[in-house]
Amino acid sequence: MFSVLAGRLVYLMVFQSDYYSEKAKELHERERSIKAARGRILDANGTVIADNKTVCTISVIHNQIKEPDKIVEVLSKELDLSEEYVRKRVEKYSAIERIKSNVEKEKGDAIRAYNLEGVKVDEDYKRCYPYGSLASKVLGFTGGDNQGIIGLEVKYEEYLKGEEGTILTVTDARGVELDAAGEERIEPVAGNDLYISLDMNIQSYATQLARQVMETKEAERVSILVMNPQNGEIMAMVDVPEFDLNNPYNLPEDIAEEEITEEKKQELLNAMWRNGCINDTYEPGSTFKIITAAAGLEGGVVHPEDQFSCPGYIMVEDRRIRCHKVAGHGAENFVQATMNSCNQVFIKLKTCDMRFFLSKKANACSLLETGA
Repeated sequence: MFSVLAGRLVYLMVFQSDYYSEKAKELHERERSIKAARGRILDANGTVIADNKTVCTISVIHNQIKEPDKIVEVLSKELDLSEEYVRKRVEKYSAIERIKSNVEKEKGDAIRAYNLEGVKVDEDYKRCYPYGSLASKVLGFTGGDNQGIIGLEVKYEEYLKGEEGTILTVTDARGVELDAAGEERIEPVAGNDLYISLDMNIQSYATQLARQVMETKEAERVSILVMNPQNGEIMAMVDVPEFDLNNPYNLPEDIAEEEITEEKKQELLNAMWRNGCINDTYEPGSTFKIITAAAGLEGGVVHPEDQFSCPGYIMVEDRRIRCHKVAGHGAENFVQATMNSCNQVFIKLKTCDMRFFLSKKANACSLLETGA
């Protein structure tokens, strides 16, 4: 029997030593995550429009606490939390209990200065937006765990988020840290920066114009989209009213939050965050005249110097379609008609474009029939 026991001990201590050493290490180690710095977002000029600021996460480890009453008093005072809330977490038996995250660094340093055993102050990162509400519906924002919620923040989440690090501390059987063992750190990997085509100078100017139009026309919302015609890059995307990216859950001041349900509040928030430039459909109207003009010029059915006369309306079959200028624009060439956005001229041009297309199609068919 002693031989069997001795053989078993040799097997466990020699041949299985790596396995049980790893198990023992896992049992005595406590892990705390280190948040990775989220990648910045920069505009076309290299201006940082989404950045990070250092904050702190305050946690407690139950088995290491020696002065629970003092910890409750200090944390409730410094973090502006109720004593009942803090005590419930301080007395909870768990490996680690988070009290509050996204605490300002100055406040975290003040708590660290108390040198309370069992209280951990870990540095973290919080998203900040230097331009406030500018381009809010394009950029989007992050949640409490620094994950993207809407906009570019969630679209490029996998590139921006980075990889979290870990703090490993060794404890005894009761979960108390062993000072002599120190701690190990697996450093976090910062996320990648995102460079976009948006130009904040153009965005700012377009936003001012949109707000002016909104006030003048007493509109509910105004959208402006500025695109580089050479390559299709979006240089500005405005959809006012915008919202404060640093406080994205604050409803407009004219809405009394205490008078609405949580479900209604969420509906209002979703409507406030909605980007009408990409989520809503609308009739293109006069903006489509650019396509008509380009097709007419390329097809050779109209030239810049061609003359037209606009009496204020045009008859199409049995329909009388008026120009937006009821009195008419009078005599004008094609350049002037484009500047005036003259409906009468573009209706004529559209008819010519269609005839040109049909004639081209007919010529192609005749060539096929002759075997050319």
